[in-house]
Amino acid sequence: MSRRSGGLLRKLVAMVIISHNIICKGDRMRKFTRLSGLPTRTRRLAVTASALALLASAVACSGEDEASPADAITVTDSTGTTVTLDAPAERIACLTMMCVDALKEVGIVPVAYREDLAVDDRFFGPDTQMRQITGGFGEENVEDIALAQPDLVIGLGGVQDGLRGAVTESAPLYLVNPTSWRDSVEFLRTVGQLTGRQAQADVAAQRFIDRVENAQQNRSDVTTLSMYGEPGSLGVDSVQTPVGSLLAEVSNYPWQAGTDAFATVSVEQIAAVNPDVIFAQAFSSGEDTEPLSARLAANPVWPSISAAQNDRVVEVEASVWATGRGTISLGIVLDAVTAELNTA
Repeated sequence: MSRRSGGLLRKLVAMVIISHNIICKGDRMRKFTRLSGLPTRTRRLAVTASALALLASAVACSGEDEASPADAITVTDSTGTTVTLDAPAERIACLTMMCVDALKEVGIVPVAYREDLAVDDRFFGPDTQMRQITGGFGEENVEDIALAQPDLVIGLGGVQDGLRGAVTESAPLYLVNPTSWRDSVEFLRTVGQLTGRQAQADVAAQRFIDRVENAQQNRSDVTTLSMYGEPGSLGVDSVQTPVGSLLAEVSNYPWQAGTDAFATVSVEQIAAVNPDVIFAQAFSSGEDTEPLSARLAANPVWPSISAAQNDRVVEVEASVWATGRGTISLGIVLDAVTAELNTA
């Protein structure tokens, strides 16, 4: 090969690299070697090589722009709907506090939230920049969601299913509907998968499992009850709820689920079981902050219940117990329960 031809070959190799950068990375065009003055055959080879270089670069960078199917993240939500992401989610809108709870565990700030508990200092605090989603429960303002520009939305199954059509105009919707504390742990792991933070999720999940197992070692025979609502509309967290299943791990918790895990009960039904300890969540409206036990005091059956007689009706945060559902919230529940049981 002549010195001149060898120099041309080196420049053609450089052309391949430059062509790739121009097409794939938007680099500016550089000045190429003049082909005039070269033998006809050499010029033809140079032109052909240049064309092939451009074609190869175009094919290569098209693969860079498109996500590989192997990189896609696919999960199935509680409704049986398949949710696929081309890449780990970074901007997540939370329609349920359980989503906020899990994101706190893996170190991601949601771009939007619904529950006021999200801005509590135990979660993200009042100064964190997040858009609040307005609207009723299950009737959230879809425009608020869209304005947050999420790449994933997480909601509560059985409540926000009807939003899927509108929400998916902005981002995929994943619905979760836990029936036990173990479901909450698995959801945390799923959030780790969806966000590319599996290691953080696994560590947090195991940390909570260890806490439950440690509490199980001191399991009490005391009969407990987690109830919520207001007189005339009382509900019980059955064993098919995150809170109820957690209490069943550390105490005698005979509240089985019927057709509805959150079915209403009467004071008479509670008295028939006669729990030793009651954890009461008052659902207040407006400025009404009267404890649930005080509201029930006028009921003639209420004073006959062991927990009421022995002043072991514990008023707890409804926002945490009723809406939290995640491992941080359940950790707060576990602390309150074990503290009360240890006073026996």
